[in-house]
Amino acid sequence: MNLKRHVTTGLSRIELVVLVAMLGLIIVCVLPMLLPHRGAAKIARRTACIGNLKQVGLSFLIYANDNGNEFPWMVSTNFNPTNASGSLEFTNSAQVFRHFQAASNELNTPKVLRCPSDAGRQTAPDFANFGNTNVSYFVGLDARQDSQEMLLSGDRNITGGTLSNGFLRVLQTNTPAGWTPAIHKNAGNIGLADGSVLQANPPTLQRQLQMQTFNDIRLAIP
Repeated sequence: MNLKRHVTTGLSRIELVVLVAMLGLIIVCVLPMLLPHRGAAKIARRTACIGNLKQVGLSFLIYANDNGNEFPWMVSTNFNPTNASGSLEFTNSAQVFRHFQAASNELNTPKVLRCPSDAGRQTAPDFANFGNTNVSYFVGLDARQDSQEMLLSGDRNITGGTLSNGFLRVLQTNTPAGWTPAIHKNAGNIGLADGSVLQANPPTLQRQLQMQTFNDIRLAIP
């Protein structure tokens, strides 16, 4: 009597159940390990952004100290007694990068002008090959050294007020402002005229706007 051996291919129902259970166990074990790393990476990127803005603030303050307490956008692009050039003539231009370029000696490197969380910007190799696409931060055109709470710089994805000519955002002290989700997920960092930096969710940003010296707050957005 001949016996025929039946060979089946594929997975049996029991084997499939075991496989699904094993995959579920792997996910349960691995996912909690991945989430803290992702959270840590997010925190690290935002911390780096804060460090960038502190470097920007310090550089602008050093520039001002050497130029009659005036920031680059208050100093003419023409030669002046301190042998430095400013960016005054670019305050009505979409070339926002010019304000940072004017302080290139103080900044030393354009790397600090790109936030690690800003996927829409790239790091420039140097200031000779540099433009708006290498800048993550706005410039507060009304910032003054004698008004330490004024906005000096901050993440470019700030919202509110009006945007004209594609680069000039004007906020008011008593109107809503916030952030898009693009960089720090509906939050942002702002640098003040005294060189300090704040992590600002919309309520924090709103409170800071209410402390500004002028009702209209002009921000040059790259």
